[in-house]
Amino acid sequence: MEALIGIVIAAVAVCCMYFFMTSSRAVDFGAWMKSYKYAHRGLHNEQMPENSLEAFENAICHGYAVELDVHLSKDGQVVVFHDDTLVRVTGESGKIEDYTLAELKQMRLAGTQCTIPTLKEALALIDGRVPLLIETKNTGSAGQLEINLYEIMKEYHGKYALQSFSPFSMRWFKKNAPDILRGQLSATFSYGAEELPKWKRSMLKHLCTNFVCRPHFISYEMEGYCMPVVQRMRKNGLPLLIWTVRSKENKERIMKNADAVIFEDFEA
Repeated sequence: MEALIGIVIAAVAVCCMYFFMTSSRAVDFGAWMKSYKYAHRGLHNEQMPENSLEAFENAICHGYAVELDVHLSKDGQVVVFHDDTLVRVTGESGKIEDYTLAELKQMRLAGTQCTIPTLKEALALIDGRVPLLIETKNTGSAGQLEINLYEIMKEYHGKYALQSFSPFSMRWFKKNAPDILRGQLSATFSYGAEELPKWKRSMLKHLCTNFVCRPHFISYEMEGYCMPVVQRMRKNGLPLLIWTVRSKENKERIMKNADAVIFEDFEA
């Protein structure tokens, strides 16, 4: 049975690749995206935690584009935070969606005085000085997060692109805001995704869901960027961003087969 599933997934991947070769996309990939290196959750350190306004300002000062993540709070505010749960970064229990914005603002990031920013606060700080790469932290169907995010981004005039592991999140933007650059995040799923059925991990790994959201670019895990299906899609017109690069040596090696890197733990 597993062999049969593998054959089906491989066939779907090939069909997806040819689909992109023979179809036109709504907008061209932004040339500016290839001109920047993306600071993963901002250029962060012990004093300036990940996804903080301080880390974003640090990235801007070094000329890096900013990658950040967004969730919805309990009262529908779009806030900047990565994890599904609060414990690693704030020491608090529960999830972003369990708390109102006022409650989240009482928390501190990684033992500093930095707080969880709203997306509006991040946009006001960045103000078009460098581009933004925004990941929607949505693991299911598209909905209120995408709606609220779009309403906010309508008023923003800087360069930005969206990406997500959820093809349904990006499909929402394909349907409702096709001129916004959108990317499909993916990985080898060799660890950390045990909650997903094996067939679903394989579909995502081989980018078989691209037909759902018609991405303008791919954002792939460093460990799998040389996979044949990934490189074939890049060769046939889908630009490739690689995450998360953690050394200059890896960056120099990767850039031979990629268009941009999302990095942390060093200055790229």
